[in-house]
Amino acid sequence: MKLVLDALRWLGTRLFGVLAITLLIGGATLLWSWTVEQKGFHDRAAELRIEVEAAFRNWRTYRVRSLEVERLRLQLEADRPNPVLHPSDYLAWRSRMQAADAAIDAARSARDRAKEVYEAGRLRLAEVESRLDDTYGRFQAAILRVWWLIAIAIGCFLFGPLLWKAFWYFAVAPWAQSARPLRLIPDNTAGQLKVVGQGKMVEARIRAGEPLLARMDWVQQYTPGLAKRTRFLLDWRSPLISYAAGLREMTELREAAADHDPTASPTASVTLTSAIDPHAYLLALELTNHPGLTLRPGAVVAMAGSLRIRSLWRMGHVHAWIAGRWRHILFCGTGTLYVTGHGGIDLCPLTQPVVVEESLVVGSDARAEFSAVRTETFWPFFRGRTSLFDYRFSGNYSFIRQVSVAADQRSRSNPFMRSVEAALNGVGRLLGF
Repeated sequence: MKLVLDALRWLGTRLFGVLAITLLIGGATLLWSWTVEQKGFHDRAAELRIEVEAAFRNWRTYRVRSLEVERLRLQLEADRPNPVLHPSDYLAWRSRMQAADAAIDAARSARDRAKEVYEAGRLRLAEVESRLDDTYGRFQAAILRVWWLIAIAIGCFLFGPLLWKAFWYFAVAPWAQSARPLRLIPDNTAGQLKVVGQGKMVEARIRAGEPLLARMDWVQQYTPGLAKRTRFLLDWRSPLISYAAGLREMTELREAAADHDPTASPTASVTLTSAIDPHAYLLALELTNHPGLTLRPGAVVAMAGSLRIRSLWRMGHVHAWIAGRWRHILFCGTGTLYVTGHGGIDLCPLTQPVVVEESLVVGSDARAEFSAVRTETFWPFFRGRTSLFDYRFSGNYSFIRQVSVAADQRSRSNPFMRSVEAALNGVGRLLGF
């Protein structure tokens, strides 16, 4: 039965594809034939209008000429001499009258022939115009009215991306690159930062009086007897930052009192890992009186200790505009911070200045100098394979980078979702998220 269903599904898919291709080709052929036919009718109608206009002018000319000949004959008839008193003049007059009658007959005949040609042309024109479709004519007229706008639109479509990206690459980027680096916190501010755990699974120790705040979907294993409760916001003093950064509805795990829970372990621990993404890695960072570690808050999985968050605005700096980040979220104080990255994540000390691709940067020490530098070659940027700017870090501090970027974060298949996410992510980045 399954084989029959699979065969029917395969046949249905193929038949649907064949039907779609047939309809597409048939519709395109029909549209092309209709367009060619209507164009022929329009061209023929234009020729016939010219012929009818010429025939009308010719008929009018012969009609005027016929009237003129008739007027001359009437005048000649009025000048009729007396045949008795002037016989010779009368004979000459009769000759002229006969010639005038012949001229009148010729003029009327030419006039009638011209009118027949004109009427026949009108009939042919009416027949052709009856086969014309108003849609084609209206479309053609609309095109002729706005052809220059269409030409500009086509030019922008063909050469706009090249010119726009060339303007950014050769004009804006060098100017932005020459601006002074951005440093969020003074260089001489004390504070230490070190790695205490790393890998796909990281074990977090629960110390007395220092609960662990974690996203519940990252808590996959924990010591029995731990007391748990939901903290709706990380920091109620900064509710908007906590909510927008995704640091909400977190689970607080702490040691339970021994007299309340006899099963509580003196060495309680929680294992953090992702049960959904096999490429998600964790990095445990221990901060000691640290003045500020700037991170993408969405990368924070858990935190412990007396850490706090604060924000710094840098709207007047060129590199803040280039990076699209006016507001920087800083994690300060003493404690342990658990951060995730795709394909691997590491804390990179800055022994010398380094340039990193923008999408790989998870965070950095706020005391390090940051600037946006132009990518080295134009073609990869024009082709959309690299961003225009990379991030440059310098100073005797460190930054956090991941190994790769998830495919669904680099691009989306749905254009509408790309547009919506670009708008929302742009607003979020400006606010530091």
